[in-house]
Amino acid sequence: MDEFIRIGNHPAADLCNTTPVLDGTPVELLPDGAALARWAAGTSIAAPPDDPEGALDFVHRLRAAVRAALTAPAPDPGLDAAVNRVLAERPAVVHLDTTAADPVGLAAVDPADRFCVELAAAVVDIFRHDRRLVRTCAGPACVLVFVDASRSGRRRWCDMATCGNRAKAAAHYARGRA
Repeated sequence: MDEFIRIGNHPAADLCNTTPVLDGTPVELLPDGAALARWAAGTSIAAPPDDPEGALDFVHRLRAAVRAALTAPAPDPGLDAAVNRVLAERPAVVHLDTTAADPVGLAAVDPADRFCVELAAAVVDIFRHDRRLVRTCAGPACVLVFVDASRSGRRRWCDMATCGNRAKAAAHYARGRA
């Protein structure tokens, strides 16, 4: 069983979801480098961090900046600037490798920053999606983020088995009381 919440349909959403609210209290699922290494192992990021403890602070700041930008009611240049300030901490260059499946990519200027650069590139890709499909769960106590990949484009809940079921049960109870 995975200890992380991977319902976001995108690495950025899954990163944001490493701070869920359980029983009204925010929970940090990436408290240390070991947890970051376990989380990274379950992602599509190609390389695990060489120094998980060294990458942890960057990952926390990237997560906070991206969450703020994703959950803002409208695009905000100030929030974009906050994300860009974090991204600038780990410089990268455009890199060509014609032997790779994706020949054009980013390479960290400092090889020790490889994981952070790859994570940053994967995470900021979410801003290429239609903003209307990047959502926060409609559950009143839920803070989970997801990209709606449903055919109808009307997904409201992080997961039907939890938040969706609670909402349906509450609606059923309210109808019964009326």
